[in-house]
Amino acid sequence: MVRTYKRKTTRASTAPDIMLKAVRQVLVFKKTIRGAAEEFGINYRTLARYCSKIPREEVEGVVELPSCPVGFIGARQVFSPQLEAELVAYVLLASEVCSQLPPRAIRRLAFQLSHSHQLPTPPSWTHNRQASADWFTSFLKRHPLLSISSPASVSSQSHVQLFFSKLQTLTERHGFRAEDTWIMEEMGITTAQRPDRVLSRRGLRQTGADRGPLVSVVCVVSAAGRVMPPFFVFPRVQFREHFLSGAPAGSSGGAHLSGWMRDEQFLDFLQHFTRQTACTVDRPCLLLLDSHAAHLSIESLNYSRASGVVCLCFPALCSQQLERCVYGPFKRSVNTAIDGWMHGSPGRSITIHHIPGIVSSALPLAATPENISAAFTACGIFPLDPQQLEADGPVTPGAAAGPDSQEKDGLHWLSCDYTAADRCSNTS
Repeated sequence: MVRTYKRKTTRASTAPDIMLKAVRQVLVFKKTIRGAAEEFGINYRTLARYCSKIPREEVEGVVELPSCPVGFIGARQVFSPQLEAELVAYVLLASEVCSQLPPRAIRRLAFQLSHSHQLPTPPSWTHNRQASADWFTSFLKRHPLLSISSPASVSSQSHVQLFFSKLQTLTERHGFRAEDTWIMEEMGITTAQRPDRVLSRRGLRQTGADRGPLVSVVCVVSAAGRVMPPFFVFPRVQFREHFLSGAPAGSSGGAHLSGWMRDEQFLDFLQHFTRQTACTVDRPCLLLLDSHAAHLSIESLNYSRASGVVCLCFPALCSQQLERCVYGPFKRSVNTAIDGWMHGSPGRSITIHHIPGIVSSALPLAATPENISAAFTACGIFPLDPQQLEADGPVTPGAAAGPDSQEKDGLHWLSCDYTAADRCSNTS
């Protein structure tokens, strides 16, 4: 199908309001069909067809446009003009809060929106779980207000100030306490050991090419110093409960072939989060998280709104609290635990099934109340102190924690109000 279609005739060009006026002349003022058709310049057979097509209530009412389509109809589109306008409003809202969405995220959002409204879509949308590139190209042509641009490579001070402004607004609106403020961060743990530095003959190099399978661990801590049981993502197609053998009590998990969190796993994590915090709409909790495309699905938005989870994303490419004061000691504790396991199990190799047990022994050593409190204080999250970052120096970009890091630029701000996101996520 051509992307730019040009009409070759002028047939079926009658405006909808003109057609409604002509139908009223026939049905209300009892004018003949041929007479009304000649007065408004319409084919009399076309006018006769619309006299039975337009509802009688609209003809006798005061509406200006009929509800049925009138005139030439181009190629069938997936979304109605109203739904597409709401999608554009959401994209603009995300760009205004310094969280521009990448094209791939918009295509996934379009598929989820069509699925939630049970709209018919091309088979390629269902197969790829995202809208096609042709749809995205036409979407940009229909809305010239949108354009593709490259985001800044570092986080500006204005982005950080906007984040603290949003944080202060949410804190004042909901009255979040220390035990209601949580931070989540995802990190990968491989089965390949990272040994400590050793002395050897100068010039000797031994390089291993095997990184080993990767298991993602999602750690969540509160400003009160509480550590939530972690959420694991295993590199498998299906998740099995025995994967969590040796994990901390109360842990949950999911599975994805990459070993990293995706839309379905993030929804499972939200369910794990609500079970641990017992948050409700009347007693919500604040969840601070990274800007990542996996956190964008409409199912997650709906679940967060119904469960009282108020989510706020950090500015793109910024380091966060767990990276500053918790994950450094945690990685060292993991390497120490792996060394101890290998010394106690000679001739055996670590598999993904040993990772939960290693995390169970390493996490309490790193995520101490002192380290957690220092992380919140150092970044000025709790107690709220935006001037803390200015005292520490300029904001520096942090390393991406997983694949698709090019999509970490663009995500969203969520709140219990949801504004444009609320309209996009409502099902018909």
